[in-house]
Amino acid sequence: MEPSDHLTDTEKKLKSLEQDLNDLRQGLTLVNDYYRDLKKISRHQDAVEAVDEIIAKPLVDDDIEFEGIWRFHEEALVADGGTAVPCQEMYEAFVRYCKTSGRNVVEQDAFEFVFARIENPAPVLDRGTWIGYRFCKDTR
Repeated sequence: MEPSDHLTDTEKKLKSLEQDLNDLRQGLTLVNDYYRDLKKISRHQDAVEAVDEIIAKPLVDDDIEFEGIWRFHEEALVADGGTAVPCQEMYEAFVRYCKTSGRNVVEQDAFEFVFARIENPAPVLDRGTWIGYRFCKDTR
């Protein structure tokens, strides 16, 4: 083997090693880009979960509470301007309704707050009694 042949082999090996090194650098860049994208997605996902937990979940919980009170109003009460039901009796009927219908029971204060805002017709709270509704016959 002549020295020029040996030099050519060495140059070929160097070029091959340089190409391999270049390929490795490109691969490393791709991996870095991939992990950077994953980080962004992870942060975005964390933000979405935080929004769900902080904002959306309480709104859904409020809707569920409202829905239970609204259903009680629709299914267990009859509008009657000449009747009055004591607050405690109305709340106890609401609790029974929730238990039989599988709905979540809310605290009495929350029930009264939402119930007072129901319309068509709106119940009136007067000295511890609700005026404007009576129970359906099968509610009691």
